[in-house]
Amino acid sequence: MNKSNFLFADAPDTACFTCCHVLDKNKPILYVSHDEDGYWQFLCGKNHNDEDARIISLAEILNIDETMNDLAELDYGEYAEAENEKSDWIVRYKNK
Repeated sequence: MNKSNFLFADAPDTACFTCCHVLDKNKPILYVSHDEDGYWQFLCGKNHNDEDARIISLAEILNIDETMNDLAELDYGEYAEAENEKSDWIVRYKNK
């Protein structure tokens, strides 16, 4: 991934949360959250235990799935979900 393909306002080395299922490339990213505190989450959409959590950079997320750039403009407190890899993203506010 080169810098011109990075659409996030945050730096490429910004830490974000993912799950072992995404990191091991077994599952697609189907849930993306830009939390009120600024943290990003890129998850497979399933329920997780604490031991499933992983921390990687935004750049690494884009190496796994560069289409995450489509969600780079999620505002604080917004999240997006998709039913599957081919579904459209549905964006919502966490507190609404």
